[in-house]
Amino acid sequence: MPFEQAFRVSALFLAASALTGLVLTGSVPMWLASVTGGLLVLSFVSAWGISIPWTPWSRIPTHLRVPDYLLIGTFLLFLLDLAAISRELLSAGIHFLVALMAIKLLTLTDRKDFRHLYAISLMAVLASAALTTEVWYIPIFVLYLLGAVWTLLLYHLTGDAAAPEAEVQAEARIANDSRPRLTSRFFWLTNGIALATFALALVMFFLLPRIGAGLLQKSRGEGLRTTGFSDRVDLGTIGSVKQDPQIVMRVQLTEGRSGPDRLYLRGLAYDRYNGRSWMTSHMRRRNLTTLGEGTYVTNSRAGDDSARLIYQDILLEPLDTAVLFAVPFPESITGDLPGLQSDGMAGLFLPFPTSSRIRYSVASRPASIVESEKLGVASDYPRAVAERYLQLPELSQRLASLVEQVTRQTSTPYEQVIAVHHHLLTSYRYSLDVDNASSLHPLEDFLFVRKTGYCEHYATAMVMMLRAVGIPARLVTGFLATEWNEFGGYFTVRQRDAHAWVEVFFPRSGWVTFDPTPTTEAASTVSFWDSVSHVNESLRLYWDRVFVHYSARDQVAVLQGIKESGDAVTERTARWLAALKATIAGVIPAIGVWVESSAEAGRGLLLMFAGVGSCLVVMIVAAKWRRSHGPQRRAHRHQVRIASFYRRMVKVLAAKGFNKPPSLTPSEFCRTVQKEWSEAGRMISVLTDLYHRGRFGGQALTADELSEAERLLRELSRAARH
Repeated sequence: MPFEQAFRVSALFLAASALTGLVLTGSVPMWLASVTGGLLVLSFVSAWGISIPWTPWSRIPTHLRVPDYLLIGTFLLFLLDLAAISRELLSAGIHFLVALMAIKLLTLTDRKDFRHLYAISLMAVLASAALTTEVWYIPIFVLYLLGAVWTLLLYHLTGDAAAPEAEVQAEARIANDSRPRLTSRFFWLTNGIALATFALALVMFFLLPRIGAGLLQKSRGEGLRTTGFSDRVDLGTIGSVKQDPQIVMRVQLTEGRSGPDRLYLRGLAYDRYNGRSWMTSHMRRRNLTTLGEGTYVTNSRAGDDSARLIYQDILLEPLDTAVLFAVPFPESITGDLPGLQSDGMAGLFLPFPTSSRIRYSVASRPASIVESEKLGVASDYPRAVAERYLQLPELSQRLASLVEQVTRQTSTPYEQVIAVHHHLLTSYRYSLDVDNASSLHPLEDFLFVRKTGYCEHYATAMVMMLRAVGIPARLVTGFLATEWNEFGGYFTVRQRDAHAWVEVFFPRSGWVTFDPTPTTEAASTVSFWDSVSHVNESLRLYWDRVFVHYSARDQVAVLQGIKESGDAVTERTARWLAALKATIAGVIPAIGVWVESSAEAGRGLLLMFAGVGSCLVVMIVAAKWRRSHGPQRRAHRHQVRIASFYRRMVKVLAAKGFNKPPSLTPSEFCRTVQKEWSEAGRMISVLTDLYHRGRFGGQALTADELSEAERLLRELSRAARH
């Protein structure tokens, strides 16, 4: 391909990649994208040397200033768009930018027109970067970078921009076979430059943390619409989104899949019910204290301080609510947040809804009932709790009779809670096909007429029944995460996972979670497309964490890791050089005496250099041999081997029905299995003892001990099969 032709094609390729990025963000109207895309296709066809009988720009008279008139008209439309249609600088600017690209494609003749097209393409790529955080931007940016390298290189190879005559001659030489052409060597050299440029861009990327560009940010209030997280929630609100698959957040636990299978993500709590709606009686919020570096402390504690903390890393999509979600009950929150507030019921709030994704980490301590409180006959509730969480609307006699019937056989508050919880789980059917619009008493219709409903009906019924017997309770809305992404190792939370449950107050345990809604049977099989979707979601999460939210704190962590690695390499090199210097210092004096006594000085000098080289080779080989055959290496190999034996033993026992929980130590697991399978007790005990000594004893096991472990493992496998 001739240089002049490649010059045109590369410029159009640059514009096409930039336009594709804008179109994929959804910010360009379809008619404008179609017109500009059509002009790009015609320009490509013309640049490849294919004759077109009619093109729009061929009909423009050269003596008229049509391009100037088009520019003036486009600018007037931009002002109209900004003032009355889009009413936003970024959207109107993008429309204006695409229109400029279309005009430039109509008048792409002089080299200055190509320079204008380069500038427009650059602004388009920057605009698409400001509008999206999706993974698809990676190939768009790579294609744009590749086209930019080719375009700038060919621009300088095809002539001087200051010589119009040369431009005309270059256009006239399109059909001349003697002009410079692209070769395979030039092609691969240019692509190598592009790859090197991309590598340099990655280095710059990780050296510079992400910062917000206020001018290019979208206006607030454009987040995903959610329900059930306002100051007032009507009975039946959450059920309206139970079929919506839109993703709300992704939650990763530090303990991975070994954590809970169902994850409650708490949003808001409500304390007042008027028969049809739930409300919050106290709207006052307080600003949470910060410990620096974006860490906020809630000062909320569960009843049992010994409960294990649950650490979550949450990526929250832009929502139309300022509520922040977390596993109950959060003790600390860390993230690049504009601020954090809390209400009187442990709800978390941002100062305002954001229009971009938020990433934050939470440490939560789940509440659990203190064992001694399960046996307490009477509970002395604080006055503030009793006044706020025992409120009841006017109850019918039927509801009072139902409460008395359900709790008749109970003697403690805990037994009453369990009785009401069990009654709702077993006596009613879960269904989303419920219409509350025409019901004056939706709770009584659920309990006595339909006997079917969804989470809000169950949670409301449990709160009202517990308050009727004098137990403080409140309704909580949030999300119940059950969809596990096995590729990314996190929970995917969707709109349809919106949920309501109950928190019951115990004087010493605090607020404890109860969910009276029956679980629905979900499909156990995962289809091929589900797996593809999970892979795509995990890539999007990785993209957001590593690239979009790469902060100054992440930059410091990366640099610290590089520094530690460099220090380790420097230390090892210094030790090796010191040993080499000591060896040479001991060898050189002896060589000097031998050289002086030698009649053939030249030959001796040659032998000296050969000897030094041989010593270096021997030292390097010896060092490698020691690393691969020394005591530490042998001990490491034995550790790996005995650890492999132990893993095989655990696998054999799992097939037998003895699964090892992560919380059990090897010794505890050994004793547990011995109680139920005494025949294999000796083999398991010996294998566990060998594992302890080989893995943590600091000394390598003997060959006989390893052989004994392998023999015992074979016997255990035979015993498990028979």
